[in-house]
Order: sequence, then structure tokens, then C-alpha cells
Amino acid sequence: MENNNFLLFCILLLCFSSQTVAGKLYKWVDKDGNISYSDRIPPQDSRLKRDILNEKGRIIGTKDAAKTPEQIEQLKEIKKLQKTQRKLLKNQLERDSALLKTFKNAGDIDALANSKFEIISSNISIALGQEEASKKQILLHQQAAAKFEREGKQIPKETINKLRSAQAQLSKTQQDIINFKFQEKDITKQLIYDRARLTSLQSLTTKDPSIHSDTTPHLLLGILPCNAENCERLWKKARSFIAKNGSATIFSSNDLVLTKTPKLSRHRGLSLTKLHNEDKTAIILDIRCASSKGGKATCTNETTALLIKKFERLVNF
Repeated sequence: MENNNFLLFCILLLCFSSQTVAGKLYKWVDKDGNISYSDRIPPQDSRLKRDILNEKGRIIGTKDAAKTPEQIEQLKEIKKLQKTQRKLLKNQLERDSALLKTFKNAGDIDALANSKFEIISSNISIALGQEEASKKQILLHQQAAAKFEREGKQIPKETINKLRSAQAQLSKTQQDIINFKFQEKDITKQLIYDRARLTSLQSLTTKDPSIHSDTTPHLLLGILPCNAENCERLWKKARSFIAKNGSATIFSSNDLVLTKTPKLSRHRGLSLTKLHNEDKTAIILDIRCASSKGGKATCTNETTALLIKKFERLVNF
């Protein structure tokens, strides 16, 4: 059968080479596995994948098979994901730029944090003094009200208003103290993040990271649903997963991880995206391959499909 196909190809090639105007020659495999060569694709085979050959019979291009409705929907989801990735990347790069412009080293971050701690500590001290003053005022007004009651007299409206005003002031002051302490926690959290982020940025070698938009996508996305209790744990597991199965990481944040764009046919580029939708959160794995015939084969092989399955099993461990 192969000899017959080769003979047919040689005959067609001779015919085409004798023409004054060169045209394209296609090679494709039909649904029954038969190999065909022609300058025209029959209607029944028009949706099949085909190679484009030159006058020497070498493949100079490939036209992919027409996408199924399911594949078209999957590509739409991937494009939506990429749009989100671009937004996350842009926002984080802007924050990173501001961080690098503001601080030269971790000592600068500590100095700013300490100055904020001092201001909050001063505000808490003032609020504690106001709290004591309000408690004394309340006690005095309560004693005055008790005296009127002991004498069988009606408590004056003025005394009642002063008591209520002092109680309201006490509640406000106590809430201010709680808020100041929350601010201390926020500053501590920001201090830890800024120090780690600055160190990470100073160690990165890629200055202009980008998503893998010019590559071939694997049409299935890996999805890990998560919640407030397990999202951070699953995010760490997912990052470890792509470190083992992808190329070098070129960008990472709390919501996005990108690896090096795949160049060789056997390479894969993996990305992680943390998506927030109303009260739901999910960690998405996106796999991309080189934009070449070999890259397309890598993105559609069984090993790549197995990566998605392995990724989604992380939720059980």
C-alpha cells in the first residue's frame, strides 16, 4: 500500500512539475487511514488536517483540521483566561515597578513600617487615655442619676443625654482601638509581603514577562476548585507541580505563575491562574507548546493530557 502511495505521489509530482504555473500539492489521511495527494481537496475531506508540499515533495506547511464545536468553545475559554492573565500581569507589574522605585533594599521597607507602627502606637495611647476619660465621665453621670433616683426624683433629661453621649464616645474610642490594632496587623502582613516580593524581583532574570499567547494551546484546562480554608495549600501544591513538570518560572505572584515560553517541540509552557468569581475560587492550569508541527504534536499527545489529570488529583492530597 505504501509503495502504491509513493508511486502515485511521484506521478503527481511529475505532472505538477511540467505545468508552467506552479500550484500547491496537498497530502492528507482520510478517516479510513488512506493517504491521498492532490492539488484539490474533495469536499468530504475538506475538514481534515493536511500537509502542504513543495515541488520537491517536502512539507512546507500544515493546515490543521477544522475545529469541532467543543474545541471552539474550549478555545473561547482559553482566550478569556488569557485576557484575565494579561490583566493580572499588568496590575502586578505596575505594583512591582512602584515597589522597586520606592525601596532599594529590605532596610528601607523596615524603616517605613516602623514609622507607621510608631504613629499607630501613639494613636492607641491617645485612644486608651480617651477610653479612661469616657469611663470616668460615665461613672460620674451614673452616680448623679442614682442620686436622683434615691431621692425619688426624676432623672433630668440633661443627665440622661450626658450619660448617653459619654457611652457613645466610649464605644467609638474602643472601636478606634480595635481598628488601630487591625492596622498594625495589616502593616505587619504588608511588611512580610513587600520584603519577600522585593527579594523575588531582585533575583528574577526576566525583565519583561509575558503570557504564552504566540504558542499552541492544549485545549483542556486543569481546574482545582478551592475555598478560604484550602486555597493557599492547593496554590503551593500547584506551584510545586509546575516546577516539576514545566520549564523555569519567569514570573510569579499571589494570583499568577508563568514559566518560560516553549521554544523546542518537546517543551511545554505551564501557567497557573487563581480565578475569583463571586464566592467561588479556582486554580487553573494552562498548558502551551511551541508553535510548530512538533509542538502541536506535543500538546495533543497522551503525556500532556495526563498532566491535566495529575494536576486535578492534587485536590485529593
